[in-house]
Amino acid sequence: MKTVCIIGGGPAGMMAAISTKLNNPSFQVHLIERNKMLGQKLRLTGGGRCNVTANVTNEEVIASVVKNGRFLYSTLSNYNPQSIIEFFNQNGCPLKMEDHFRMFPVTDNAVDIIAALNRKINELKIDLHLNTYVTNLDFVSKQLITSDKSYTFDYLVLATGGITLPQSGSDGNMHEHLKAFDQPITELKPAEVPLVSNERFIQEKILQGLSFKDVKMTVYNENGKAIRTLTHDLLITHFGLSGPAALRLSFDIIELLEKQKDVLVSIDFIPRVNLPMEVKSMDYKDILQNENVPKRLIDYIKEDVLTSYEILSKLKNFTMKIHDTRGFKRAFVTNGGIHLKYVDPKTMKSKIYPFLSFAGELLDINAYTGGFNITSALSTGYTAGLYIDNE
Repeated sequence: MKTVCIIGGGPAGMMAAISTKLNNPSFQVHLIERNKMLGQKLRLTGGGRCNVTANVTNEEVIASVVKNGRFLYSTLSNYNPQSIIEFFNQNGCPLKMEDHFRMFPVTDNAVDIIAALNRKINELKIDLHLNTYVTNLDFVSKQLITSDKSYTFDYLVLATGGITLPQSGSDGNMHEHLKAFDQPITELKPAEVPLVSNERFIQEKILQGLSFKDVKMTVYNENGKAIRTLTHDLLITHFGLSGPAALRLSFDIIELLEKQKDVLVSIDFIPRVNLPMEVKSMDYKDILQNENVPKRLIDYIKEDVLTSYEILSKLKNFTMKIHDTRGFKRAFVTNGGIHLKYVDPKTMKSKIYPFLSFAGELLDINAYTGGFNITSALSTGYTAGLYIDNE
């Protein structure tokens, strides 16, 4: 009987364990998690509701994986958003669709997503080891040493995540182990991270707490060229900007901040409005009411401009500078990880060590918020288990 050890009890590790056992019933499968419960980080996603996937095509998933999305072509053919939806609907956690095709548990509780995965793990009689920390790996003797005991494995799957939200257990420990075995790792940066601004309206908290539905946000380089534009929800905070629009554009902003001291962004708060050359007073008031523009934002804009046309123009092109991000402690995703040149995209196996597979955020893949990172984790986890025994 062959033994498979899977390190990491997040979505990628849980699905890797499930897939391994489903496709190899005779194997002994150990799922090892350092926390006292599975899915520690998963419990925090979607404000505790867990946006587990998006009901879109494989091509749309790939388009939403901002770094190395094409690597997922093969794995999504094995396990995609529709597979994920079917899994949870069949395992006691029905899903519902909200705006932007985002899928949540009907109960609005991330715990139910984890419970569904946990039930399947128990049903398949996978050996679960919680509160167990990996202290050493030996790829020569294929031994895994933990705080609890040592294991000899035939195959090993690593699904230990990145280095964001370290309180959830993602502290980069596995990256250090892998460096010792010459498994190349790309530079690690925060991604899907809130943005910091020193603008007066931020520092003085004039607009703090205002939230907006489907605004259009654009990032510019130092030459004034638009780098990326997208439409999504936005939140103005005490430090800067958050919400899906800000998080999604953080990837480009971080790249630009490495070359320049700040980054210009513009916000169109009324993207549905086509601004005519002249605006009558009545039209102006109707537009503000129809678009639900907050009075605090209007009052702030009126400090600099007075005419109806100028106010609407400012609402359509509200510019500000981003000076920093909130860093790894507040980032949702890690940009960087296992260098994909050394991973087989069809099997998730290391091209250096044939007994070693990877899944989830440990890989150099990062996607937009909206269910795409969890989709990538579940898909790569399933594929790692599917092809575990194909040396």
